[in-house]
Order: sequence, then C-alpha cells, then structure tokens
Amino acid sequence: MNKTIMRFTAMSACLDPLKLLYVAMLGFVMPIGMKVASMFHGASDSQTFEMLTGKVGVAFVLMVLCLGLAGNTATQGGRGGEYLPLIFTRPISRSEYVISKWLVITAIGGTLAALQNIIIAALGFCFGEAISMQAILSMVVERYMDAGLISAAMILTMLNRNPMFQIIAILSFYIWLAGQTIPPVSVAGVSTGAMGDISIEATKFMLNASQYIADLILPTVNVYDMISATHLSFSPLIAYISAVSLYLLFAIKVTNKREFFYGMQ
Repeated sequence: MNKTIMRFTAMSACLDPLKLLYVAMLGFVMPIGMKVASMFHGASDSQTFEMLTGKVGVAFVLMVLCLGLAGNTATQGGRGGEYLPLIFTRPISRSEYVISKWLVITAIGGTLAALQNIIIAALGFCFGEAISMQAILSMVVERYMDAGLISAAMILTMLNRNPMFQIIAILSFYIWLAGQTIPPVSVAGVSTGAMGDISIEATKFMLNASQYIADLILPTVNVYDMISATHLSFSPLIAYISAVSLYLLFAIKVTNKREFFYGMQ
C-alpha cells in the first residue's frame, strides 16, 4: 500500500463539493426522509427505500466516488485527471497502485453506506422497531463487502483501455442496476395485446439478465442469513472472494500492459 496514493484518492473523493452533495442527497437525505415518513404514517418500507439502503445504494455512491479516482486518464487537464506516467516514474508498483486505490474507495463507500444503515436502524429503534445488534452488525459488514466488490469491478473497468470491454462492463452494470430497480411485476395470466406482451417479455428478460449478472459478476453475501443458518455454507463467501480477487488481479494485469510516455511534450 502507498500512503500518498491513498491520501490523494481520499482527497479527490471527499473534497469535491458536487460529489459530496450527491452522496448526501442520495445516500442520506432521501432514505432517511423515507424512513421517517414511513414511521410517522405507519407504512411499510418502499422498494425504493430498500434499494437505497442496500447494494444498489452502495453502487450509486461509488458511481460518483469512482469518477476520476482509478486513473483511467492520463490527460493533463481537468479536475480528477491523474498523471499515471508521472506516478509510475516513482518507486511504486502497479499492484501497489491498484490495491491502494481499491482500499480507499472501499473504505469510503463502505463507511458512508454503513453509517446510513446505522442511522436508519437508530431511527427505527426510536420509533419502536425491534432490531438486534447482530442484524445491525450484519448490515454494516454487508455494506463494506458490497463496496469492496463494486469498487473492484469499477476500478478494473476504468483501468482497462479496451473500449469493447468497457462498453460490455458498463452495459452489464446498468442491466443489473435496472433489474434491481424494476418494481415486481406479476405476469401470470395477463394478456394486454401485442405491445403489452412485448413490454412484459422485455421486463422478464431484464429481470432474468440482471439476476444472471448478480450471480456471476456481483455475487451477494447475506451475512445475517449465513451466520444464522443451521448448516453453515461457505459457497456465497467463496464466490464473493473469487470475484473480488479476479477483478483486482485483472486490474493489475491490464495496468502492467499499459505503456506510458515519460518524455516532455
């Protein structure tokens, strides 16, 4: 790990007022407001609330935090543009660069998401909701794990200079995101004409594709269920560790393959 890279990454993420405003609104103001409103009116939590307080919420936060933080550009202008050729003239390895970036982005994203979950749990407790310490700790661990997985995938995407890879990766991410945000739809026995049938089939395809991507590319570990189960299964944890490890290894590999010009223009 390189302290300078870690410090620079943290500053790039936390000193941009637009990023902080986005994170504050989407990560705290909206979900906390929804929780307070549902408590006052005695309503159940909406799907949007569940989305913003889970893995999708972490993805939204990291989408902003990761912009310009992984060194996907070697340009010499613009906010967030990093000088990879200059960085790698210093005694720092590619693996050190990738791991340092990943640790900081994971820590920031995980801490913000975990803090949000803790605040919401505290609000629920104040309104009489019963929630155990084990459940709270499980949520905190899950948010850090979500941040680690998503940040590793984003770093790999931004460091890879192959346009086709980036297009496929970004498209897969948005298909997963769309599938997570589509409201549950019941299509059993429903026929609304040609256009309606096409819409239903498209929705089913999106949901299925999103689930395949979630299982293969963004595996989820339900910590609470795993530690509460009678028979402990390590399969989700193995899938998660394998995915994170592969993303980081590929990120290091593609960084090693990149060539940089160290001369003066």
